Amino acid sequence: MKFFLKIFFIGLFFLTNSIADAKFCIGCGHELSDNANFCTRCMAPQPKMTKLPAVNRPKFDMREHILEMFEFVDDFEGSFHDVQYLNILGKMPEIRTKFQNATLKYRQIENDLDEELKILANLYATKYQLLEGINGVMKNLRLDSGYKDAVLKASMVAIGLRNKIIDEFRKPVSFNYDELNELKKRVVNISHRTNKYEVTSKYLTIGDEKAVKGDSVMVLGITKGKAHVLLMAPTLNYKAVDGIVKLNELEKRTNWKKEYEFYFID
Repeated sequence: MKFFLKIFFIGLFFLTNSIADAKFCIGCGHELSDNANFCTRCMAPQPKMTKLPAVNRPKFDMREHILEMFEFVDDFEGSFHDVQYLNILGKMPEIRTKFQNATLKYRQIENDLDEELKILANLYATKYQLLEGINGVMKNLRLDSGYKDAVLKASMVAIGLRNKIIDEFRKPVSFNYDELNELKKRVVNISHRTNKYEVTSKYLTIGDEKAVKGDSVMVLGITKGKAHVLLMAPTLNYKAVDGIVKLNELEKRTNWKKEYEFYFID
């Protein structure tokens, strides 16, 4: 299972650091030349990809432009909150093509953007990559359904943390120097909030279930000295296992440290 976890997160890393500089078919996703009028694979007609000129748009106008550019990611995310989420995995090729084309447009204006707008675009990129990761895990028939359910829950927590920051950009207010630095800290903090911790003792009791040595767990939240913990491993009943664990027990039986509680202070 550790192997699949590594593959999942390594895949996310490379997706984060690779964005296409090409045009893609709006029908089948096949890579095309910039001036292609038709897809060479499915023959679907293609919109013209004109290079966007550098423009001095007002900051809020550019912010709205970025939000609109990636709003399809928000729409697709909403589908995963449906209990029938598996029915929409077939939409991933279409979403992948939309993301590739949106990224190409973004690259054309990136150098003219303020730092805060680059942060916004990066939040959408990582949201998309998490959805791409969910898609890959859900389609892997070798993985236990309980583990898949855990991946879905963990990914939705990570997406939710990004959504809270994205919502700040929907407000018609500017970020001053201190606010921008605080925003960047919140972005960095997401990786700490979504870390996985290894069970280092014989077992860790999570609700009515037990995680065994070597299993991974994720802390979903902390309240009054207790942690809401999610097991990132196969389960006996094929459903994700989560429950409440005292922080001192979590520290005793995993590689969680007491100072990590700081990352969960909102």
